[in-house]
Amino acid sequence: MNTRLASLSAVALVGLTVAFALHFASAPAALPASAPVEVFSAGRARAHLEHIAAVPHPVGSQAHREVREYLLRTVREAGVTPEVQVTSAINPFLGLGRYIPGATVHNVLAHLKGVDGSKAIAIVAHYDSVPTSPGASDDGAGVAAMLETLRALRTGPPLRNDILFVFTDAEETGLIGARAFALQHPLAKQVAVVLNFEARGSHGPSLMFQPSPDSRWLIEHLARSGAPAQASSLFDETYRRLPNDTDFTIFLRAGKPGLNFGFIDGFMRYHSRLDDLAHLDLDSLQHHGEVMLALARHLGQDPLEPTSTGNAIYFNVGPLLVHHPASWAVPLALLALLACGAAVAVGLRRGALRTSGLLMGLGALLATTVGSAAVAHAAWWLVRHVDGGLKALPQRDAYQGPLFIVGLLALTLAAVAGFQALFLRKVRRAELAAGALIAWTLLGLASAFVASGVSYLFIWPVVFGAPALGWRWREPGETPSPRTRLVLAASAIPGLLLWVPQVPNLYVALTLALVAVVTVVLAPWMALLLAQTVAEPVRLGRTVAPLAFALAGVLLGVGVVQERFDAEHPRPSSVAYVTDVTSGEAYWFSLDFQPDAWVSGFLGEEATTRRLVTYLPLLPMDVRVAPAPPRPLPAPDVRVEHDETRDGLRRLALRVTSRRQAPHLQLQLGPGTPLRALSMAGHRLEPDAIARLLERKSGPVLQYWAPPPEGVLLEVSVPEGTRVRLRVTDFRFDLSEAPGAPGDQRPADTIPVPFHVGISDETLVSSTGEY
Repeated sequence: MNTRLASLSAVALVGLTVAFALHFASAPAALPASAPVEVFSAGRARAHLEHIAAVPHPVGSQAHREVREYLLRTVREAGVTPEVQVTSAINPFLGLGRYIPGATVHNVLAHLKGVDGSKAIAIVAHYDSVPTSPGASDDGAGVAAMLETLRALRTGPPLRNDILFVFTDAEETGLIGARAFALQHPLAKQVAVVLNFEARGSHGPSLMFQPSPDSRWLIEHLARSGAPAQASSLFDETYRRLPNDTDFTIFLRAGKPGLNFGFIDGFMRYHSRLDDLAHLDLDSLQHHGEVMLALARHLGQDPLEPTSTGNAIYFNVGPLLVHHPASWAVPLALLALLACGAAVAVGLRRGALRTSGLLMGLGALLATTVGSAAVAHAAWWLVRHVDGGLKALPQRDAYQGPLFIVGLLALTLAAVAGFQALFLRKVRRAELAAGALIAWTLLGLASAFVASGVSYLFIWPVVFGAPALGWRWREPGETPSPRTRLVLAASAIPGLLLWVPQVPNLYVALTLALVAVVTVVLAPWMALLLAQTVAEPVRLGRTVAPLAFALAGVLLGVGVVQERFDAEHPRPSSVAYVTDVTSGEAYWFSLDFQPDAWVSGFLGEEATTRRLVTYLPLLPMDVRVAPAPPRPLPAPDVRVEHDETRDGLRRLALRVTSRRQAPHLQLQLGPGTPLRALSMAGHRLEPDAIARLLERKSGPVLQYWAPPPEGVLLEVSVPEGTRVRLRVTDFRFDLSEAPGAPGDQRPADTIPVPFHVGISDETLVSSTGEY
């Protein structure tokens, strides 16, 4: 084989591996409504979303009640008698307890009984949405998948175990429905495994991103179930270090084993009006459903007794889910160390490596990584400043995210190749490769001890790459033989299979705002990959770097040109109205510091910037505030139901009602209130929860969603003689009561800002009293 043919073969091998890895990392194709009745069909599930995700349906809204009625009707049509768990609940653990959310919840349960019936698999998704979103993905996709899975299961014989479909309420307001089920419903004791389905975007594969502790036996079941699972212990290691929660968090606190699934691409649509049926990728819905149905059938016939203990390391290799005990991480890392040491020894013996060169190779890799991260960060800073509209996006991402991601990835490759080419003036190519190999080996060793779920990403590229590099260093000269070119390219395949599917996940999960962090992760791998795939050193500086840089420039430039606000890519903007009945004042306020013409029409020239802790104590940022015409809206009603002083303590019970029938109440006690006891809606807080509430300088905050017509009972105990100051604010998720009905005037190329309750297209009425 001649050199040219070997080079082309190596390139083809790498290209085919990348294509193979990306193909099996994608969601399966959606099946039409005409698919066989025993399989999952996204086409059939989509029909449910026409009812579930027609409009935003936050807790307490009329649309929310209509979605619940649709669920009940559909479950009955499937031949199962549904149950509605109606109760009040609070979650004192949310947000480290800095405020306490509560709600009147209506969990919908569909109990598909098995032959044995002693154990149940709970399949969970929430049917409420945030006020700013129809929730087609979050979590309409999970709910629709449950309805279609229930129908498909009914086409076959009964399973051994019960399948319990739990459509939870009030997830978006603080995981309250899940907590009510886990702590209050008798069926919760029967649950042996929980499968939770979520979304943080509108498309992409459904990833198993969080297992319960000691979940090796569940990973084994996932691998054997036939489900097209996309899973990685990398996701779990990452997610555990983020301040995120889903309903699955509640079940983990209750000691239930299980798995958490979700798709995350399309983050720009998350919690926004664009999370609608038109933007939901049906392939993602199909992936949700195929995994759900396969696991229901597989676990439904299993004794559900753990057959192995401890945690697992797991990852996809094409269509296979590879897994092994987490305890293997250290021995495998030592194997990688042995392989690396052997390769370096060969290089030193043959003269391809120098001892001093190894240190320079490590230093070069560190400088390459830091330099590449700086280049990527600077590029994204420049893009954001050229296209100033990106600063208005609260996601810190972009509508043209795929273009920017590929462009920044190409820029990272250009930077790595360019820096490596610069170091070739003082460091041998083999020593640059050895530096990357040694760094990768050290990362594998460190992660095996500290974060074993990540270690496989470092260990296997070294185990396969080190022998090939040792083979290369046996040959004299800078140009490898054709056979060695192929050996090196083949040794890159394991790293490509493991890393290629995770590259887009890293960019999407961390967002473009953290592109420098992603680059720090990718640059060392690219340095090792270039050593395996680029034979002649001169090509780094003369071919790879300029071509990759040119591609990056084109993609980033096209992204900037196309990143424009229009009806398909609307600009987030916020306007809210508050009237303070106690002071007689009213305000417009907005998060927009570069307001568009529509927002400016309300704020006018008198807007000031300040933290609005009086009405929005949980909003961690300044807002623009301007005077507004007051409207005679009824203030929340606070009535003293009980007031008793005994044994040095004053026990005060206040009944709080929204006279506007608003779906959301906020109760804020005065700063420094000397609380001795506190309960809301009959739920008494533990002393440590009260202590956390008292840490708020602006005073303890409690929230209640979907308050009953008779209101919410707030009970406090304070030292004798203490007066209790209470501010009550109720929220409605529209501007119909604001002066001029501004919600009807919102331009088509704008949407309410997601993520912050009380700041976008909402009307607040607030009053203060002392009792």
